Amino acid sequence: MSNLLRTNCAGAAHWISRFTLAKCLGGGSLLDVKFFLVLLAAAMLPAATVDLAGHTRDPFGAPAAARVFIFVRSDCPVTNRYAPELEHLFQEFSARSVEFWLVYPDPSETPATIKKHMLDYGFPGQPLRDPQHDLVKRAHADTAPEAAVFDSKNDLVYHGRIDDLWASPGRARPMPTTHDLEDAIAAVVDGRAPRQAETRAVGCSLADVAPDPGK
Repeated sequence: MSNLLRTNCAGAAHWISRFTLAKCLGGGSLLDVKFFLVLLAAAMLPAATVDLAGHTRDPFGAPAAARVFIFVRSDCPVTNRYAPELEHLFQEFSARSVEFWLVYPDPSETPATIKKHMLDYGFPGQPLRDPQHDLVKRAHADTAPEAAVFDSKNDLVYHGRIDDLWASPGRARPMPTTHDLEDAIAAVVDGRAPRQAETRAVGCSLADVAPDPGK
């Protein structure tokens, strides 16, 4: 049995036990039964985002001043060129209650592949698999690499490029002239809205990375 299925079955068993106890103590109405069925269905849903051990992870579960998600593909050269810049941002903001997540939307990328990718290029942050593209949709991401910044209320306040180093795929400037992600994080930490809420990311499309329909 997979870790995901084991987790879902355990959740279902938990709610079945609670419902059985309530039934024994005070009987159950039709409303109770409907409520129980809703809880059971929720418990059996496949996990949306998982860590490299296959455990369900909610990246919005802990308090944070800001959350930064970087959507990546290990086979994307533009993604890999940004590892040093992302490390710089991690060092600059992680001590200020900013969480960094490296999101892999391609369901075919294995935990071993992801670990090697992060190690080879020195990517910072916590890796997270998004095989059903729940985070992709929530962040309105369509490119790798693409950044998304959520504030302390878990509202999306910025998504788009990390900076403007890449004018187009295959054509990079000598140096970036804007630092969009850095500016957005700094604004959120300081309690301000980012100057821009959206920019166009340049890199590898996520359109050809089909989400896992679930099992």
